[in-house]
Amino acid sequence: MSSVKSIQAKIGQMEKLKQEIEETKNSINSVVGETIIKELKLDYEDLSSKKEINRIVKMIKKNLPHDSFKNQESNSVESNHEEIQKNDQQQPNHHSNSNRNF
Repeated sequence: MSSVKSIQAKIGQMEKLKQEIEETKNSINSVVGETIIKELKLDYEDLSSKKEINRIVKMIKKNLPHDSFKNQESNSVESNHEEIQKNDQQQPNHHSNSNRNF
């Protein structure tokens, strides 16, 4: 029956992780919201109803390029890859691949 206890313990751990994930999401949502409100200098009175919030979000979304975040992530990855390659080419290789310890 120890396997049942082990499974129950793992289920408990999973539930705890789910709760931590939800808390993290809520924290991120709060910080993003606060940052947007601050940076766009929005008035809290304009955000008093869900209808007004949705109107403002649609306006923000409409004025952003469709793929603005995807391009930013892709460009960042490509830039990092190019930077690594450049650094590898600039550093002399004192060890051949056959002498590397993994």
